[in-house]
Amino acid sequence: MQVLFLALGASRKRAVLDESAEAASNGAQVIVVVDKKKSWSGAKFAPGVRVATFKELEARHLPRRLEHAVLYSAPRATVRAIGQGPLRGRSRRALKAYERRVAGRVHRKVFMPLHRRLWPDSRARMVSAAFAARGGLDLLVVSDALSVPRAVELMQAWTARGVAPRVCYGLDYDVPPTVSNR
Repeated sequence: MQVLFLALGASRKRAVLDESAEAASNGAQVIVVVDKKKSWSGAKFAPGVRVATFKELEARHLPRRLEHAVLYSAPRATVRAIGQGPLRGRSRRALKAYERRVAGRVHRKVFMPLHRRLWPDSRARMVSAAFAARGGLDLLVVSDALSVPRAVELMQAWTARGVAPRVCYGLDYDVPPTVSNR
């Protein structure tokens, strides 16, 4: 079984920790998607539970990787190569200014709107890709109220592709599919 926990609001930490540990101990592949890892820094997840952010999952999409390489990686490599000796301080300041004033703005105002228009279901595809190796996602656990809009977005994209996992608010509320005895 493969389980995805959406815990974007971090309001039910204890429930997410306990339920993800229970699912992992039962042999499930468990990924907990959080908004910011910093808000979960003190939480101890069970072994086998992977914690990720949507930003990390989305960054695996090829157009996002190419954009990052062009806007950030290449300029950083250039500064590392050129910025030696007396040019070190100036080149680092110039890089910070470039990333803040140019790269960040191009990313937010040009690339992201274009990316969302060209690949509207990329977020759902990147999330489901984490489970593709073992047959796909079986259960989506929407852990808090702030996760509901994102869960709706994911479910709409997945049902449009013909693949939809079961959805519940906690493992206690999950109704497994019925098996007919004929």
